[in-house]
Amino acid sequence: MVDGSVRFLARPKNSPDETSGLCAHSLKTAHRAKELAKSLGLEHTAFYAGLLHDIGKLNPWYQIFFSDNRIDSKYLQAHAIFSALAVNNLFSKDILSKRAQKQVLFAVAGHHSKLTQFTKSLVYIDHDKTRFDESHKGTYNNLDLFRQEVSDCEEFKELDWYKCFDNFLDVPQNETVFQAGNDFVSDFLDFSSVFSVLIQADRGSFFEWIQPAFDINLDTGVMVRTGSFLSDVRMSFQEYLLSENSFQDNLVILKAPTGIGKTKLFLDIVNKISSTQQFERVFYFSPLLALTDDFESKLFSTGKNVSVLNQADAEKVLTYNHAFTGNLLKKKQSKDQGLLFDDEVDDPEFLKTQEYFERESFNKQLIITTTQRLLMVLYSNKPADKEKLVSFKNSFLIIDEVQTVPKFLLPNFIALLKVIAQKYNSRILLVSATIPHELESLPKLKTSDAIEKEYLQMTIKKIDYRDDALDVSKEVALLREDERTLFMFNTRRKALAFFEQLSILKPDALYLSSGIKKRDRSETIQKSLQGRNPVTVVSTQVLEAGVDVSFSRMYREIAPLDNIVQAMGRLNREGERSDPLLTVFRVDNNYRPYSELEVGEAKKLLPNLHSSIDLYEKLPVYYKTVSDENQTYKNLVKDLCYKMKQLDFESVWDFIEEKALPDELGDSLLVPHIEEYDEIRRQLLSTDSNKGRGKLKQYAEFMAQLPGSIGKNDHLKSLLDEDLFAKGVLLPKKEFIAEVYDPKMGLDKWVKKD
Repeated sequence: MVDGSVRFLARPKNSPDETSGLCAHSLKTAHRAKELAKSLGLEHTAFYAGLLHDIGKLNPWYQIFFSDNRIDSKYLQAHAIFSALAVNNLFSKDILSKRAQKQVLFAVAGHHSKLTQFTKSLVYIDHDKTRFDESHKGTYNNLDLFRQEVSDCEEFKELDWYKCFDNFLDVPQNETVFQAGNDFVSDFLDFSSVFSVLIQADRGSFFEWIQPAFDINLDTGVMVRTGSFLSDVRMSFQEYLLSENSFQDNLVILKAPTGIGKTKLFLDIVNKISSTQQFERVFYFSPLLALTDDFESKLFSTGKNVSVLNQADAEKVLTYNHAFTGNLLKKKQSKDQGLLFDDEVDDPEFLKTQEYFERESFNKQLIITTTQRLLMVLYSNKPADKEKLVSFKNSFLIIDEVQTVPKFLLPNFIALLKVIAQKYNSRILLVSATIPHELESLPKLKTSDAIEKEYLQMTIKKIDYRDDALDVSKEVALLREDERTLFMFNTRRKALAFFEQLSILKPDALYLSSGIKKRDRSETIQKSLQGRNPVTVVSTQVLEAGVDVSFSRMYREIAPLDNIVQAMGRLNREGERSDPLLTVFRVDNNYRPYSELEVGEAKKLLPNLHSSIDLYEKLPVYYKTVSDENQTYKNLVKDLCYKMKQLDFESVWDFIEEKALPDELGDSLLVPHIEEYDEIRRQLLSTDSNKGRGKLKQYAEFMAQLPGSIGKNDHLKSLLDEDLFAKGVLLPKKEFIAEVYDPKMGLDKWVKKD
């Protein structure tokens, strides 16, 4: 006996809670998992996943360490694999169906690594065969003792212990891959759900936590902007939408023109639906950090007397992205005070707290995050991502700018959302100014054609297409002195080449790209672009969406039509000009970073489009052509479906990561202000090397993206701090900051040397 009647432990015996015993921890996790999965119809499956997930800690390595804080090198530190070997033999068909048994098996095998077919989880055994065999035999010897310990426990009585004893030492070698049924999307979600429930139940078993119930007060009245040329038509659009829709569909599209006031619309819809239906959570997903930042700023600002949220409710809001993770109040207060926030990530004790668990499991009332994160939760097989999935149940999901999801992925993405809406009892709102052909069959919220037509007429833009590159001197000569002009290019190389020519003629011209660190971009936008003062800007797509700025004249390199619509949202945003003009031009025949088909179809249509209204009218034809003719997209759809049918969770995620998530265009480099340099360097050096890169999100405002890999530029590498470089952190030496980072072009000064 280790401690009284408890022979076997799940945690060190001096743990501060009552669940150090393996039996107690298993029961607590099982009942919590059952509760989480009850509404999904997976409660019995989830219960057994929770009950058996840690039975592999009968491995002597753990029992020795937990009782004596001693490591016995004779044994292998691993338990999920031994839990899975037990699970593989503990069930009869009377307890769970074959499919449910596999759901338990895969979840248990992967809860500390990744969701995968059981046989794939056995691959690493041969890497340390001697110690594996010792642990395998030691676990086997402890199984019967554990059976005796739990013999009076009803929850364990239906398990087939003797079948397990007979077969436990036989490691399956050629088990047939288990496949999904005819409804493979639903099967894929069920396997993922059991995995998600197990992770939440296990990690949350050390706290007395409850699932949230959305009760945030959203005072949208403070968002009404009076006095604007467009304020009346915006209010009419919003009022019609709210009065003419019952919001009964679980999955629905809102088609809303760019600049119509979508944030207020979202929040008004949340208020209306939550008055009759109790949600656990509300999610806002957007494809850009600029959009999430804008959403947050409209929700809550500590520097104003009026706010959509009060301070208490701001603490119920989780902002979750690669730049910051934590509650909205903390983020705003830290930012207002100029502090470097999110210090908790370096505190090992914080990782053990209920606060950390709740934010990593999305157990907050309102979560503001990215579309990329949504794809990770849906398709990734990693525990940290899948942990969040079950938090979508009984919730309201708003997916903004849904047209940015790769078109080949949309059929599968929508199929998965339909199953989530049904099984998870969730409401899902897809939002876009343009509706891709793949979404046309979905129900749409009623909007007024007359009001939308009036709005589009009031914000009409003229369109001019040029099938050649711009002549800088000619364009500058045509610019009026009161003009606010934006030149937008598809790549940093093209933008920089134009800017260098332009700045000779207009030395006060501004340059923006991802090569400019976020803090500098924000300051430029706030000080120089917001307002009505004349300005000339050259940029990449960093100004295409999610930035509340308005220009009177815009030049946009040819791109897919929906990207051009997005960019058009920065032109005459408040309808104050009578003659706004968008010139679409072609620099060369390079269609990157877009698809050749989409750019080619845009090129066919643009010569005959003379206004923004013409462009909106042609979008359905454009989308249908792209959908019908893109054989590459169709092949990708088939490939993904095949992987999901095989329940090949690993290959599904590899596919999504490669085909659907943004490419890393270059390394991120840290460029702090001189007065903050020493403290930042000190903090980074004091961080464990394996956490160095993870800590960088604390300094997201100082990050800029190089135009290529650091490995391609030996001179630049010589200017970086060697000690931090060894940790995977790119920081210029203090004396070389001015040489590395140009005040106008940022890191894009290295484009020419890339």
